[in-house]
Amino acid sequence: MSNQILHDHLDGGLRASTAKEIAKRIEYKPINEIDDVNKFFDRSNCESLEDYLEAFTHTIALMQTFENIEQIAYEAAADMSDNGINFYESRYAPFYSVNNTLSPVDVIDAINSGFKQAEKEKGIISGLILCGMRHDHANVKAVADLAVEFKDKIIGFDIAGPEYNFLPSLYKDSFTKISDAGVNITIHAGEGDGVHSIQDALDNGAKRIGHGVRIIEDVNADNSLGQTADYILKEQIPLEICITSNIHTNMYTDVYEHPIAKLYDLGFNISLNTDNRLMSSTNVLKELEMAKLTGIKNPLELIKYSASDSFLN
Repeated sequence: MSNQILHDHLDGGLRASTAKEIAKRIEYKPINEIDDVNKFFDRSNCESLEDYLEAFTHTIALMQTFENIEQIAYEAAADMSDNGINFYESRYAPFYSVNNTLSPVDVIDAINSGFKQAEKEKGIISGLILCGMRHDHANVKAVADLAVEFKDKIIGFDIAGPEYNFLPSLYKDSFTKISDAGVNITIHAGEGDGVHSIQDALDNGAKRIGHGVRIIEDVNADNSLGQTADYILKEQIPLEICITSNIHTNMYTDVYEHPIAKLYDLGFNISLNTDNRLMSSTNVLKELEMAKLTGIKNPLELIKYSASDSFLN
């Protein structure tokens, strides 16, 4: 069996040791001046999604040269391979690394170079999903244009960042352009906002839903389904669920409250994912254990490779 991860952020998955190493190399004070890097990045007790996302300002600061990005991408894929993953989809907002020496395509090439190195050494197949930042309309448009221009170097397009008040339909023109170019679309929805956000993502071409866990709010007490939940179940739209991350962003108080097991029992197409390994101090093996705690007897089924779900085919 081949195992896959569909939802993992490159800038959320640095090794703590590498963060320290690069910070020392580039003299980045916020990390240089601390002893415990894991504790610095730990967002297990944050108050909101926005608080959780603040940590990324520091990882992005370390991703400003071709070599650093290449190393981070290689290690991200290699670590996935060490956890038994064969197919790895990673996502990143490329313009966060654009500067006087790095163009947007340089950023893409650096990531792909790291992935190729991991494939050569470990056999893991990796691909890049480009993220537009949904609180910045110009950024979403620029990333969409980039995705179309270099679609042979990537596997998909997404919008990430604060979900509330930033529905996908705000960027309808960009999603139409992406779809017309034949680029795969997955959209963060049903995490920081509710069922209407998931429906809006579907209306804008999403083939998968990033997180999507709040579809449970469209399931009634008698297990009858609302219109959006019914469509997602019937069409088997993949939900890229990230248990630990959901708890850390205060969606659920603990693992026992998380609805992944109920969604799974109802027959929804669930994949298990890591989201941000550094900020949530997690990895694939830990997420499998979390899934067991929710009541799923064989969580390995949630990471098994499905050609219809992966953008890597």
